[in-house]
Amino acid sequence: MKSLSRRSFLRTSAITAIGAGLGSPLLGRTAFGNPLAPRGAATDPILVIVNMFGGNDFMNTVVPLGQFDRYRAMRPMLHIPRERALALPGVSEVGLNPGMGAFRDLYANGKLAVVLGTGMPMDSEGLFDHEASQLNLQAGHTSGSAFESAPSGWVGRWLDTVGAGLAPPGVNVGGYSTLALAGTQRDALTIYDVSNFGVMPYFDTEARLASYERIQAESTSTAAPAVRGREMRELVMSLGDTLRERTEAYVPAVDYPEDNYVAYTLRQCAQLIDADLGVRALAVGADGYDTHANQNDGASDSSLGYHDYLLMQLTQAIAAFLTDVAAHGHGDRVVVVVASEFGRRCFENTDVGTDHGFGGGMFVAGQPVRGGIYGDYPSLAAGDLVLDGNIAVTTDFRSVYTTVLDRHLGADPVRILNGTFPSLGFL
Repeated sequence: MKSLSRRSFLRTSAITAIGAGLGSPLLGRTAFGNPLAPRGAATDPILVIVNMFGGNDFMNTVVPLGQFDRYRAMRPMLHIPRERALALPGVSEVGLNPGMGAFRDLYANGKLAVVLGTGMPMDSEGLFDHEASQLNLQAGHTSGSAFESAPSGWVGRWLDTVGAGLAPPGVNVGGYSTLALAGTQRDALTIYDVSNFGVMPYFDTEARLASYERIQAESTSTAAPAVRGREMRELVMSLGDTLRERTEAYVPAVDYPEDNYVAYTLRQCAQLIDADLGVRALAVGADGYDTHANQNDGASDSSLGYHDYLLMQLTQAIAAFLTDVAAHGHGDRVVVVVASEFGRRCFENTDVGTDHGFGGGMFVAGQPVRGGIYGDYPSLAAGDLVLDGNIAVTTDFRSVYTTVLDRHLGADPVRILNGTFPSLGFL
């Protein structure tokens, strides 16, 4: 977006918490709540965001079988063969990428909504730009004017209304979607490894803490930051111990896929949910989707290519996570939203890849979801393409947010999104 510089966006998206050390001064006391608070109710709805960074090629994710001849002509090298697309029960117009068997099974069980043609209005600022489109996607708006002074995320503005428990209500695992969970009142917590969170006990713990205190004292020029730094240290130590105590005995009910970063982060999300710390929204990310060249390198009649493999890893991780949380009694609380900042162009390029596009798609998964196909697949007819060879947006991305806010989180989508967008009915 033109009104927000790259530096401003990166500062907003910066990691605002702790790895194995002390917290950032960006994070105030209200982000943690009271570390001595009782365990919260285990019935509150929970939202998990999975962000596909890079601009996922939706046409090769949800294959337009109803427009297959036109699709194949646009992508003579990159199209998914009709016989390799995974059929969905009762659906003839679309099929799934061959790597998405886990999502095909979720769909067959009625727990996956496939939302077609999602994206931003054509007059949005920063189309085709990763940074600007990620800002729009995470903030839940398409104009920076109302958010210039303090950008915030669509989930974060809801989290501002949620009471804090032992941990902040919003937690990033991996730091991919910090803005989405950032409110106007408090930031989310970002962690990389639950077991290594906080100040870890070592043989020289006291010496380390003394060093931290000296560094903090030397870096603050007024009493107020020093006091906040001291409170931060106390909170970090208390929360770190609590996180380990609540999560160390967790035993997954499934075998998460190995060598799969999304699975690694979602497994930690499952731990945090089961620990009952008051966490209400979590975000993880997956990258590698900026496929300008050799997009499906290695694909054959019997082998998955690069993009297929990314989708396999993503969908297997989400399916394992949903099975795990359900087995621990939280399935009816959890909804997963999967999105990317934009789609790819209809036509493959000369490097056997696809360039930044416009219309895309989203997925919503979980026990509360009414599975099915929602929205219309954009037309591939030459006269219906927009912005120099892109499929159109047929579903405003904020309609997905509206549905989740209203039907799952019980929030006011008009206030949070600063506008009215049609609900889609998948919840």
